[in-house]
Amino acid sequence: MNGKFELDKIVATSDLGRNGCLKLRSLIDYLQDCSIFQLDTEPELDAYFKQVNGGMFLSQRDIHIIRMPKYGEKVKVKTWVYEVNPSYGYRNNNVYDEEGRLCVESSALGVFVEYDTGSLLRVPQEIMDSMPRYERHSMEYRPRKIRLSKDAEPELVDEYRVREYHIDGNKHMNNAWYVAIGEEYLPRDWEFSRIRIEYLLQARVDEVMRIERYAIENGYIVVMRREDGKIYSIVEFL
Repeated sequence: MNGKFELDKIVATSDLGRNGCLKLRSLIDYLQDCSIFQLDTEPELDAYFKQVNGGMFLSQRDIHIIRMPKYGEKVKVKTWVYEVNPSYGYRNNNVYDEEGRLCVESSALGVFVEYDTGSLLRVPQEIMDSMPRYERHSMEYRPRKIRLSKDAEPELVDEYRVREYHIDGNKHMNNAWYVAIGEEYLPRDWEFSRIRIEYLLQARVDEVMRIERYAIENGYIVVMRREDGKIYSIVEFL
């Protein structure tokens, strides 16, 4: 156990967007797959999660795209934990090309949750002490919370039903889909390089999400709300 994990990928046709580069949803799949594989290398934490029927849920992610890889490129996805306590942990997820040049840098916050109740877990300190930490990657770390102006009015309102194909093994919408759905409501061919995501509630099959889009300086915020007004997710694109 060394607390780091690397995942080798070749960008395939199914990973591509309309511009011929790695699409955003596929990028996030790469990042989260690498993260989960890394968690599997923590035997004490994995055993504890199985004992209490718990796990790690993503709470926030911040992504900076330097360039998206193209078809056929060999890339290396790397992750490591840089801060952890009994209730949550922070990690970096980066993507490098075949020459070792940085393509994407990101940070993520995961919280430890009991599946049956949805309540936060406090992992025993001795398990926390067994987990290696590494130096935090040098990048811009933006605030975890995405603030909406009280005076802001949505430019667009839509309704989006959660389908069975959005659901993963945790029985709710996979994290990558919130970002992919948010991207649908951006102006066509508008380019962005920063994505910040806040995950608040889990969307389940057949639930209806109210989609709101807000124009901000240099970008957009897409908010996905439950029918009672509570927020599933907020995605900021810059």
